[in-house]
Amino acid sequence: MQLFSIGVEERDIDIKKALIRKVHIGKPDGLNIEQKKSGDLLFLNYISDRKDNPNIGEIRKKLKEYMANIISEIILEDLQSYMVEKIIEDEYYYFGQEDRNRILRDAMAIMWGGNPTIRSEVIRSRWRARVWQRIMEHLENNDELVLGGFIRFRLKDFRQELEEAVDRAVDELLIEKEYSEFIKLLRYFVEVQEPKVEEVHVLMGEDKKYTLLDSNLRIINNEFLEDMAREIGDGDISHDDLLISSLITIAPKQITIHQFDRIQNKELLNTIKNVFNGRVIMSRDGILPRQ
Repeated sequence: MQLFSIGVEERDIDIKKALIRKVHIGKPDGLNIEQKKSGDLLFLNYISDRKDNPNIGEIRKKLKEYMANIISEIILEDLQSYMVEKIIEDEYYYFGQEDRNRILRDAMAIMWGGNPTIRSEVIRSRWRARVWQRIMEHLENNDELVLGGFIRFRLKDFRQELEEAVDRAVDELLIEKEYSEFIKLLRYFVEVQEPKVEEVHVLMGEDKKYTLLDSNLRIINNEFLEDMAREIGDGDISHDDLLISSLITIAPKQITIHQFDRIQNKELLNTIKNVFNGRVIMSRDGILPRQ
C-alpha cells in the first residue's frame, strides 16, 4: 500500500540526489521506497509491506512529520542555492560567471547574515518553522507533494526574499564597480599631473576642518583651495570632499595624515589611500603648523 509520494524534476540532478539520500536515512521500519518516473518528474513512493497493518494511521502521521522535516531541510539547505542561481540566470544573465558567483555568495550572506538585532540562527529557525508548518498543512489533505509546485505556490514569500537578497547583492556589486571606476579616474588625474608640492601633511582641527601643510609645515594656500573653501560656506561641498579635491589638485608625491584615528570617515581614508596608491602615510602623531 502506498502511503506517501514526493516528486522532483528529473533535470534537477543535485536536488534529486539529495532527496534520494535523505529519504533513505531514517526510513521508518516496515516501509519500502520505490522510484517511478512520470513525464519530467521522478516520484519516490513510500510503500507499506503490510496491507492490514492496524497501526497504519499512526505510521502515516509519523511519516508525514518525518517527510516535513526532510523537505524543509532540503528547501533551506539544498534548494535555496539552486533557487538563487536560477534567479540570477533569469534576471541577471548579462553578468559574467565571476560576477554571478559573487552575487550568489553575497545574496546568501544577505539572506541569512542577520542584522544587529536578529541573529542568522533566528532567521533560519523562523523560516524552517514556517516551511515545516506549510508542508504539514499541505499533507493534511494530500499524500503527494511535488517539490517544485509546492515552492511555486506555497512559498512565494520565501522566493521573494531570495529575489530581494539577489537585488541587493547586485546593487552592492554595481556600486563597488562604479566606485572602482571612479578611483581609477581620480588616480589617472593624479598620475598625469606635476606635483605642486613634494609632501603634504593633513591635520584635522576640532571643528572637523582640514588644514594642509607643506614639507616645511607651513599652511598651503592657493586661489583654488580658497575658492573651494568658500563653497563650503554655501553648503555645496563637504569638508571631506574638499580635502580629496585639494589633494588631487596638489598631487603631492607623499601624503601624511596625522592623528588619522580621529577621522571617523574611514571611507574617506580608504579613498585617499586608493587614489594616492603607495603615497600615503597614516600617523597617530599630532603636528602643529609653523608660523
